[in-house]
Amino acid sequence: MVAWKSDSSFNKMNTVLIVSQDGEMVDVWKVLFEQKNCYVVCENSAKSALQTSRLLSPTLIVLDLPLSQLERIELCRELRSTTNGTLLLLAPKGSMTEISEYLHAGADEFLSTPISPMALLIKSMAWLVRQEWSASKDQSSQLYV
Repeated sequence: MVAWKSDSSFNKMNTVLIVSQDGEMVDVWKVLFEQKNCYVVCENSAKSALQTSRLLSPTLIVLDLPLSQLERIELCRELRSTTNGTLLLLAPKGSMTEISEYLHAGADEFLSTPISPMALLIKSMAWLVRQEWSASKDQSSQLYV
């Protein structure tokens, strides 16, 4: 028989930072993430999002602010400097060059808006599972035979 023992942090609650001015969508996303046992914090400006991200170092950031391309790129860079968590950028469909710039600035994935709440949740949960799997491989673990 083989038993696997790993650090209990694998089952920790994920912190999700939602950055959006769309109050209606924020309410929907918040409920969906909370149903998946996530701790959710919502901000509606770049400045407050940066402060919150520095304090909490969230596992996942959903960024959906009406900013210019240059402002989005800079915000992605600044948010990336505050956390190793996943950064999902929601924005109107962009060119391949724009998307490449967002990814180089620290976004993990670019999602075109509008996006259904369920599609965002599925993408987000996939990223969170991927992070947990990666973290569990990095943590010290023991194999008993």
